[in-house]
Amino acid sequence: MGKKGILVVLFLTLVVKIFGWSGHEAYTYLVVKSLNFNMDKLIEIKPYTYNESRVYNTKFYYTDDFAGQRKFFDPLGDGKFPSDPAPVDGKLPVWQILTIYAQFPDFGMDEGLNLSPLQALIGNSQGVRHMRYKLGIIEAFEGDKSFLYFVNMSQEAFSKNDSYWGLRFLSYALHYMEDLFQPYHETPGSFWEVLMSLMDKKTMNLLNNAHYTYDNYLLYLIYYSKHRDEIRNLIESTPAIRIPSNNESLMNEVMMYGYIKFPLVHSELKKAFEGILTERIPEIDDFRRLEEEGKLEGLYKATKEIIVTMTGTIKAFLNDYLSRYLEYKE
Repeated sequence: MGKKGILVVLFLTLVVKIFGWSGHEAYTYLVVKSLNFNMDKLIEIKPYTYNESRVYNTKFYYTDDFAGQRKFFDPLGDGKFPSDPAPVDGKLPVWQILTIYAQFPDFGMDEGLNLSPLQALIGNSQGVRHMRYKLGIIEAFEGDKSFLYFVNMSQEAFSKNDSYWGLRFLSYALHYMEDLFQPYHETPGSFWEVLMSLMDKKTMNLLNNAHYTYDNYLLYLIYYSKHRDEIRNLIESTPAIRIPSNNESLMNEVMMYGYIKFPLVHSELKKAFEGILTERIPEIDDFRRLEEEGKLEGLYKATKEIIVTMTGTIKAFLNDYLSRYLEYKE
């Protein structure tokens, strides 16, 4: 068996049910409310009238508007996040459309599908659209294409003077961009860890649980951490940075950034949660205890750097995009 065949077998050992960064809704809210646009501008809700080239799990591909039907996740009740108000005269503000639909791609629309012969590598189809794995000479999955697809759908909607679906499709695109900043969406582990997972169940558990844990860490930082005010202020105050004008080049930079950050994040995560990851996914109380013991400081520092780069990138993208497309009149 050649090197490529060996790597495929190694991938097959990592059966992970993939989700994006938790906290998409809250994170996106903090980003969009800090932009220098009129985010309170009311947009008329319009029906879905689009012929898409993608296949979805239609049971979970909702096309109705569901603003006002649920509440923001706010476990501490500190009033930082709004109540998700119902539409007024059939209209919603820009911030609400971008915010509540940023979590939409995790609701099941990409699950239970036959998207790629490589999806057996991770055990489900959702990961195919939410990740862009690189391990050795293998590159797999299409998280970058997911972003580009929904940017194109957004542009199509705006070209029809349909700002509602222009913004709603844009919020889907933001979800996939945010996902690709998560280092575990770029690679499952080091080469030798993946090799070891062939023979050692604890190593396989560690890699699977590490991915879930880091997904949950962003949610923990925004909602529960003693650093939550600092993180919220950091997201709001981080300025836009310079990014490529070409969206394909932008995606390449995002993916490379996440990939480069993987070794540090993975090392700090294993150090902080030593003894837990091989058995289970840490719970909120585990995060709290380890934070109080000072064992998350290295992970916190590494994650703050990712949050700054992710936020500056997304703000730059939105500043350019909204300045070009939000001026369409209903």
